[in-house]
Amino acid sequence: MQSVIEILGKCEEFFAKKGVPNPKIDAQLLLAKAMKCKRLDLFLRFDEPLKKEVLDEFREDVKRRAKREPLQHILGSVDFCGLNLKCDARALIPRPETEELCDIIISRLKENPPKKILDLGTGSGAIILSLKNAFQDAECTACDISEKSLALAKENAELANLNASFFKSDWFENIGGIFDLIVSNPPYLTEKEVSNAEAEVREFDPPAALSSPEGGTKDLRKIIKEAPKFLKKNGILALECGIDHPTMLKDENRENKDFSSIEIIKDFSGRDRFLMLTRA
Repeated sequence: MQSVIEILGKCEEFFAKKGVPNPKIDAQLLLAKAMKCKRLDLFLRFDEPLKKEVLDEFREDVKRRAKREPLQHILGSVDFCGLNLKCDARALIPRPETEELCDIIISRLKENPPKKILDLGTGSGAIILSLKNAFQDAECTACDISEKSLALAKENAELANLNASFFKSDWFENIGGIFDLIVSNPPYLTEKEVSNAEAEVREFDPPAALSSPEGGTKDLRKIIKEAPKFLKKNGILALECGIDHPTMLKDENRENKDFSSIEIIKDFSGRDRFLMLTRA
């Protein structure tokens, strides 16, 4: 029988040959899943021999990861702003940059919490559920054009015991009402960026959630153009954008009288990543 430390070493070496990023951490997380324990618990169990049923499950998961299926899909969940969200192929995997956007919004609006929030293109529901968790009294609404994504978002709301309304809409097509905050992480990659992305993104994320025409800006421009009709005075539109988009979009809207200010915010890597527009 092979021990925990022996199987981890073999798996790490195998993942490295297959080009899997973070082979050591991935091996540990998958073995912890099979052993039904926390990753850190493995370090206290290095010499423990592995039972057949544990090895069988682990090997099947290793095969999936070696084919570059996202780790989050195999684990079945992802941590996002303190919430444990179900994660599968029905929606884009929530990214750290999107978590940053939520953190920025929560930090800036905590003294004057929004009463009505709209999340456009909600995917797994990560953004709207994180904001609902932070602003418990807010009326939270989210839409997506994908019925599969909406089903996943509803499941996550139920798991998190958070109340939000979800419905199908192509951006603002079926939206009614006026909001204090509209937030979106729309598709913003170019087709070339998608083709050059890691296999986990290129082959497993929903294509419609990744790329947008016009150099990745078509959906961003559409949201900026239509959002003022759905924002109250001094309401906020918060957007996650692609590389070079924030400056381009700010320049395009310098004469836009619908907004009193347009702010570019950097992500943790120092890149211009987010736009925060205030309704005039």
